[in-house]
Amino acid sequence: MKKSILPLSILFLFSFLFSCNETRYRDAESFSLSDIQERIQLTGEIIDCDEIIMPRYLFLKDSLLFTINMRQVFHVSVFHLRDMKRIGDFIEFGNGPNEALIVDNLQFQDSIVWAIDLNRRQINSYHLNQFFEEKEIKPREILKTGESFQKILVARDKLIANSLLHIQSRLSFYDLQGNFIANHGELPDAGIEMTDMELYESYFCNMALNPVDESIFVTYMGTDLIEIYDANGNLKTRKHGPDRFFPYKRERTITDGDEEMIQVGFVAGKSREAYFCPVAFEDEIWTLYNGKYMDPNIVNGFMCNHIIVFDWDGNPLRHYTTDIAFYGLAIDRINKVIYGVTINPEFTFVKFKY
Repeated sequence: MKKSILPLSILFLFSFLFSCNETRYRDAESFSLSDIQERIQLTGEIIDCDEIIMPRYLFLKDSLLFTINMRQVFHVSVFHLRDMKRIGDFIEFGNGPNEALIVDNLQFQDSIVWAIDLNRRQINSYHLNQFFEEKEIKPREILKTGESFQKILVARDKLIANSLLHIQSRLSFYDLQGNFIANHGELPDAGIEMTDMELYESYFCNMALNPVDESIFVTYMGTDLIEIYDANGNLKTRKHGPDRFFPYKRERTITDGDEEMIQVGFVAGKSREAYFCPVAFEDEIWTLYNGKYMDPNIVNGFMCNHIIVFDWDGNPLRHYTTDIAFYGLAIDRINKVIYGVTINPEFTFVKFKY
């Protein structure tokens, strides 16, 4: 009887030590692709359209398809879904009253279009009707914040941001006049030591707002993690998957003449790309998933072949795999069509019927 005690004790000790040293996110549940019961293969169709410029993001509202353009005179282009013809280009680059420096995102609330101008720390409001014909459009309302932000959402009675001044907090709340209210939520914690700059870069995220109860869906770009917060910023769920990897960003010193600069960048073969372009509906959220290792030698490695759909409890419902890699995500749930952007070899739209 006594001879069996020692081996069992050692086995229990090793098991305990292994579980303690296992890297995992605090308060997170994990899942894999095999846990998603509904898996669907999609076949893409390239859309013949020679008017597309250089899209960065894609949005769909009613019968209109919006793009945010990279390095162009106009930040936004609008296409009609009926024939995919470009209606026009809007919001000129500049620092003038009707211009913007960097339109980082568009957000739609009923007939209102919010354009997020990252550099000017402001959000411009337009009516959807202003985009039906090409002309200079003027903001109907401008919201400003006194602090820099990485991402921001406009809720009914507040602004919800990832503030550059509060990098230890996930969400910073402001009133509609841009006055700071409070911080809510902590950055994910996997027990990995990082500098402040590595921490900030590692947990870059995108956010989407539930159109009904204003729950907040957070997707991370450098780790396959999603989070859901209620409208008050309380964490409801945190899910890690499907590949369960962690961010890998490293701080390095760059010498430029006599000056030294600190930069944080990815490490080829170790850093991976995760979730992008969350699209929120009242009952579920669609998001692109990459999962590939970052490698500058891989052409267009940022494009994705996977879409994962979650419910508002964080459960993965469906996994779509596409035969054409793409980026940007817009969902037409009435006609059951997914729109994206691919390079073939120029920028062009692609659509998938689901």
